[in-house]
Amino acid sequence: MSLGMPARNRYAISFTEAEEAFVARIDFHRHDPTTREARVAYEGNLEPIPHLLSSLRERNAIPAQRVSYWTDPEFRTGRLKGSREQLFARNGTVGEEAFVQFGFLPMLHYLLFGARLPLAVMAAFEAEVGDPRWVSLDDALDHGRFARNLVRQYCLNPSDSGDEFFKLALDLGLWVQSGLRIEQIVRHNR
Repeated sequence: MSLGMPARNRYAISFTEAEEAFVARIDFHRHDPTTREARVAYEGNLEPIPHLLSSLRERNAIPAQRVSYWTDPEFRTGRLKGSREQLFARNGTVGEEAFVQFGFLPMLHYLLFGARLPLAVMAAFEAEVGDPRWVSLDDALDHGRFARNLVRQYCLNPSDSGDEFFKLALDLGLWVQSGLRIEQIVRHNR
């Protein structure tokens, strides 16, 4: 298992044996781009990431909401308009070239493993949400406040955690707008 690979959780997708081997070779660490370690990590990721994503695409293994998180502009807020994929393209990286960039590693982590939150936080939030079919946009306010309290309780960074709770909300089956409202409440932790 490579360093930085998270503990298995129920939101992680299932891998074939060959995919497991590719995952084990991926360096998920954020390196200072000026160091030799960054270059070694980048070069080491050139083969396994595209092969892994190709295999996962072939068998349609990545959940639809995670693909949409990458490709759909509705799944992203911010000053710059467009999907995360379109933002990479604006910077001149598309397709497999984008997949091996250090900036794509957090996206890859989500595609493979789900939100990057402590397992206890994810379990508490899931219990709070209950059946996602009955969650309205108004309910998202309460869920956002609950998530904000978890961020405080577990001493998490509100800025990073907002997006992670959005990812978790998507994986739980909440409507995109509800997830975005939860993200906004967590991010603006007052």
